[in-house]
Amino acid sequence: MLRQEWLAAGTVDVPPEVIDVALWDDIAQELVELEPLSVVRHNQHPGLKAMRDGSITSPQRCRVHPGGKAVRALAQSKGLADVACEATGAVSMTAIRMGLKFYAPGDYMHVHRDDGKCEFTVSCGLTEGLGPMGWLPTLRWLTTAEVVDRLAGTPYPELGEAFEIRHRALRGFDGRIPHWRAPLDSQSREVLLTICFADLTV
Repeated sequence: MLRQEWLAAGTVDVPPEVIDVALWDDIAQELVELEPLSVVRHNQHPGLKAMRDGSITSPQRCRVHPGGKAVRALAQSKGLADVACEATGAVSMTAIRMGLKFYAPGDYMHVHRDDGKCEFTVSCGLTEGLGPMGWLPTLRWLTTAEVVDRLAGTPYPELGEAFEIRHRALRGFDGRIPHWRAPLDSQSREVLLTICFADLTV
């Protein structure tokens, strides 16, 4: 079932029973401790920049931290790796990147494509009411050059769809699908958790 959903839509919901409920509280405590240690990520390179690995970078601003023991425990859990395998059809999937993103009012992420090594990305909100991510699943199978050609000069495509970010509920998605976060217009900060998986056996 997960495999069919992945091929058809480029996204799957991670079954909640895969994650130890107590781990969410550990992560919540950890982010409070790590937020003062987060660093500013502010890429101001204008427009879309195609990278050799197939990714596309663009302007963004937020604070980031790679996470600590609790985030690593989630990323390295067998249940989450099994979901990544079932969805992608890979024999083995390994978390190669993980972290916390802290969005303050006005922070943003222009349309982009993830690192080419990230074959399966999971994310969720660690704060209540985190706004949706925009994305364009219709452009999933286009080449990097085609995506750049279509979206150049369009930081937040109007024809995009809303990708819901749920509180403590992981969703997997294909990072090849162009996606973005419009400037945060709330008066409080939002915290996003992301974990990227790759098949290292290839």
